[in-house]
This record gives sequence, C-alpha cells and structure tokens, in this order.
Amino acid sequence: MPDQPAQKPRRGCLFYGCLTGIVCLVAILVALLLGVHLVKKMLNEYTDSQPLPLPAVQMTPAQIEQVQQRVTAFWDAVRAGRTAPSLELNSDEINALIATNADFQGWRGKLYVTLEGDKVKGQLSFPLAQLGLPRFHGRYLNGTGIFSVSLQNGLLRVMPQEVRVKGKPLPATYMDRIKTENLVTQATANPGAADALNKLQSIEIKDSKLIIVPKPAP
Repeated sequence: MPDQPAQKPRRGCLFYGCLTGIVCLVAILVALLLGVHLVKKMLNEYTDSQPLPLPAVQMTPAQIEQVQQRVTAFWDAVRAGRTAPSLELNSDEINALIATNADFQGWRGKLYVTLEGDKVKGQLSFPLAQLGLPRFHGRYLNGTGIFSVSLQNGLLRVMPQEVRVKGKPLPATYMDRIKTENLVTQATANPGAADALNKLQSIEIKDSKLIIVPKPAP
C-alpha cells in the first residue's frame, strides 16, 4: 500500500454514513443468527478465526492526494452553498480514501468497495469483538454484500440486496428481513447530516461510479 499523503480531506456525511451502515448490517445479521442458532453452531458456520485478506489499494500517493483535494473542494463548496461540479469517484478512489484518511482508520484492512454497474459490492472482514460481544473474541465475519444507493428528497438510502458469509448466500429467511433495512437511517438522522444531504440533488451509482450531484447554488 502506498505511503499515506499528508493532506486528508474532511469526510462527507455520505462516506461516514455508509461506513456506519456496514456496522449496522453486521449487528442486524448477528442478532438474527443468534436468535435461531446455538452460539457454537454460529461460530462454526458463519465466523472465522482469521481475517480475510482484502485487495490492496493500487494508487500512488500523488494520485491519492489529488482525490483527497477533489473531495475536500467539493464538500467545502457544498457546505458554503457555492456552485460546484458533480463529484464522481470510482472504486479505486473510494478505497484509497478508506485506506489513507485518518477518519476511516478503523476500517483499514476490513472493507474493500467495488462499484459494479449501478450497485455497490463490499468485501468485509469484521472483528466481532467490536460489537461488544466478548464470546466472539478473536472471531471474524468474512463476507460480501451488494447494496443499492440512492438519494430522494434529502433521504439517503443504502439498501442491502445480497449478503454472502464465508462464500455462501444467506438463507432467504435472513435476507427477507435484512432487505427491509435502510442501513444509514441512524447515521443520517442528526441535523448536521440532514442539512448536508438537503444540499445535494442526487446520489447514484452509474456506470461503476459514485456520482454526487449538488443542488444549484441560490
């Protein structure tokens, strides 16, 4: 992985909300599994004793710094109510932000994002002890998820479409419950996040890019 550039952008509510939503998904999944399985069976079928190695970021420090500057300039303009072009990020750029931004330090080596068409695919290796579950100390939830992302009338929605754990799809019983969850509801409920989202016209995944369009300046 390249050395971390000195400058780091302030995180936007979108990035922070989505990462918080991943924790929400893991918590929901663990609660569902614990509700129908013995702990020992869950440990064997759904968790691992080792983290899953995730792909490394393939960008130079100079390239990462350019991405950081672009993200910072965008959010500064949005907060200030100035006219700004749409922000477009591909998979490499999003993973570079996660890997090098101090705000996302807790996610390094735990999450890797791939944008595919109009969906987000996340590879996850999450230590369950972070959920405050001492019985799962040293155990990891290694899996993948596919999510849709949209913004309508100031409401950000990150909805799980498919979840696989240890290479196997979750049974429909679990997915029917998980698919109804907007993973960023709590993360975007505070007034600061709501105000920032209300300054955006749209958020979408299109042609394997995250596209964030601000409202026109007054």
